[in-house]
Amino acid sequence: MKRLSNRIRTRKAITLVELIVAMALTALFAFACIALILPVTKIYTETNRISRSQLVADSVVDALRAECSKTIVTNTGDVWIYNPDSYDGKVLADTDVVPSSDSGSVLVLRRNNTYCETIAANYEISDELVQAVADKDEMISGADGSTGAVTSKSVYNISSADAASGYVHYGYFLSSAVDTKGYVFVYPGDYFDYTNPYTNDAYLGYTVSLNFHDIKHDSANGMKPVYVMCDVTVEDDSGAVCTRSVVLCFS
Repeated sequence: MKRLSNRIRTRKAITLVELIVAMALTALFAFACIALILPVTKIYTETNRISRSQLVADSVVDALRAECSKTIVTNTGDVWIYNPDSYDGKVLADTDVVPSSDSGSVLVLRRNNTYCETIAANYEISDELVQAVADKDEMISGADGSTGAVTSKSVYNISSADAASGYVHYGYFLSSAVDTKGYVFVYPGDYFDYTNPYTNDAYLGYTVSLNFHDIKHDSANGMKPVYVMCDVTVEDDSGAVCTRSVVLCFS
């Protein structure tokens, strides 16, 4: 009994001071971990944001290069830049045609002898545009007296999300000609179709703006357009994330 009593008397417990010191050290360690984790998390988030935007920019650049490579170039006016205050994807008015613009948000180019194209990202493919294409198709399909169904085109397959402003849109038009400063420029004369190279999901939550500038003409070959520079800016809710400056060559 005496030995057991001595053992009990010599057993030590944790004092309040020791407990407070231990808690303080634990808190300091936790704060140190948080101080390390927060900047690492911020760096990861920003890196992921930039890398995803670069993927979108690269995809858009590839689509633009492929589209411009199909251009039919026969004279100076087969490719030109339009610089509107605003653009809604509609047919351009004669008074709006400024082929001599040094830079702008809309690129107009010849697709073939009948059709021309606009490339832009600053407008939404609205219900009005869809209806304009549908009405045109109905007139074409009924011109020979036939009663066949309206011809289906790409615009009918675009969801409202895919038609949003900030996505790259290709507008196709029946072309006419405008004589400006001694050159005949291909001109969007009537609706034909609207589409875009990618669906909403491909943009990964970003939007795109395009700025075309510095068209290069071949002075030794009738001043035919050779290439145009394009700045592709990828943006999110906080603003521009990355920009790609690329050369778009014509065939």
